[in-house]
Amino acid sequence: MIILLLPAEPWSDVRSVESVWNVECGVWSVECDIMMCVRVCERAARKCVICIYLGTYLSTKISKVWYIHTPVHSCPLSTRSPISNLQYVSIMSPLFLVSFLLATSNREGRRHKDSLLKSRRVREDRDNLGRNRYTRDGIKKKSVDDGSTQRQEGVLPLPDLTILNGPRPTYFTCRHGYEDTLIDEIKRYASLAGAKCVDRDFVATSPYPGLVRVDNDILPKDYDPTYALQCMPQCVVVSSESIKGIAREVLSALIGDETEGDVDERTRLLRKQLLKAEKGSLIIHPLVPGMCKGQAKPVMQHRSSKIGEELSKILRQTFPAARKTRSDGSDRMQKDPLLLQVMLQSPSIAVASLTKCQCVGPGESAYWPNLRYPLGLAKVDIEERMPSSAYRKLMESVECMGVCPTQTTVVVDLGACPGGWTSVMRRYFDCRVIAVDRSELDPVLMKDPMTTFIKGDAFVYEPPSKDDVDYWMISDVIAYPERATELLTRWCTNKWASNMIVTMKFQGNEPDFDELNTAVQSVEKLGYHCRVKHFFNNKNEVTFMVSRSDIMPATLALGNLGTPMFSSM
Repeated sequence: MIILLLPAEPWSDVRSVESVWNVECGVWSVECDIMMCVRVCERAARKCVICIYLGTYLSTKISKVWYIHTPVHSCPLSTRSPISNLQYVSIMSPLFLVSFLLATSNREGRRHKDSLLKSRRVREDRDNLGRNRYTRDGIKKKSVDDGSTQRQEGVLPLPDLTILNGPRPTYFTCRHGYEDTLIDEIKRYASLAGAKCVDRDFVATSPYPGLVRVDNDILPKDYDPTYALQCMPQCVVVSSESIKGIAREVLSALIGDETEGDVDERTRLLRKQLLKAEKGSLIIHPLVPGMCKGQAKPVMQHRSSKIGEELSKILRQTFPAARKTRSDGSDRMQKDPLLLQVMLQSPSIAVASLTKCQCVGPGESAYWPNLRYPLGLAKVDIEERMPSSAYRKLMESVECMGVCPTQTTVVVDLGACPGGWTSVMRRYFDCRVIAVDRSELDPVLMKDPMTTFIKGDAFVYEPPSKDDVDYWMISDVIAYPERATELLTRWCTNKWASNMIVTMKFQGNEPDFDELNTAVQSVEKLGYHCRVKHFFNNKNEVTFMVSRSDIMPATLALGNLGTPMFSSM
């Protein structure tokens, strides 16, 4: 219903408000004074009736009222009659048409429909997030916030495609944020090895967070940097638009074809190596750059998995190494296992590496490149409450070593407070723990009968001398790097422990590689095997994994502590 309110002189004889609402639905005009207009408009606001005020007298603004200010004080319309004057109707017809549309339109319904459409667009944008971030060239777009800061979303720049007998880059993965540290370590190694590491002959860049590329073939295949979680040596770079096309291009560049006459010598050697490999000795890791940052669902992961499935399907037809063997319930690795890693750089460009993994010990399952965990990432989260979050570093270390203490082992935890590392040993291996610290442990551990707390200095403690007891020593104490070197040297000199896991913490933002190398040389001179790693859960520190070469420790079963963060084939 639409009511036209026509101004009248004050105190004029007008209808009551109730008489206005008794008219039938339609367009009606009411001549009334100011007070009457206000009362009609207030009633209209409650009953969702459209009121249009024609005139200049009404100064009070009321909701749901359309104001059209005109000098009209009278009109040919009668107060109670419907519109009959053709001349007046022709003049006011546009106003009536607009008024009728406003009265019959459902504004609330339009707002509800708009909100539904907006929610639908948000869902579509979220579902197509990865697709919308790509340009036509297969490169991820850069997002720019209000602060004019840019966050890299893709591999930049994209690598050049591999040519016959051309250079093959080597890729390393690391904890994101430590790419420059890894590059500095690689340059130090290259300079000590006699390679020309000037800008012209040695190029190491980081195309993506957690990913480092070395463009020259100057590094050996078994090079194991401290700050690298995984290695992809001598990669080929291929391009294709389809999943099957990428799989075929990868195999053609890596192992070639018997009918091809002009192939790379490295390709011919890899093909012979794959033909001689044992059945079930080939593992495939489908990768994407987002995995380097530990993302749960990185972009292009599904496409990468499909490429891995296509590679496995093609390889099974010719190479026994790609055919799975029947599991006997053990975690025994095949002799000389091969690892095929394929990482998408864009939807149409991939880098791939095929290499034989070397056992680096001390466990039989400790290989480099990492065979168990794609990109060297292990999921080591515990849902229950733990005394501290430092337990993840110890779990990664034990998984990397491939060995573990037994129930008869005595573990000495130096600097144990609040008890994160002690909790891991008690939870997973049920062994006795001697915790040494100036402060007490978590109350739950203090009540544990298998945990012995000794209040004292971790650097002067000596374990009880018992020939029939196998000791492990673990330490996450906060100290200068030189103190960590002294601690390792002291325990290795006295042969107090068969296996040791010790963190060396650095000051500032840069690691002390000189002190790190000094500790490694000192430990190896005393007859111990030493490997140093910067794990995903390490901060400005590294972890020493030390084992006696003359003692064979217990092998850690796969999945005992952690599980692969991403699947393999």
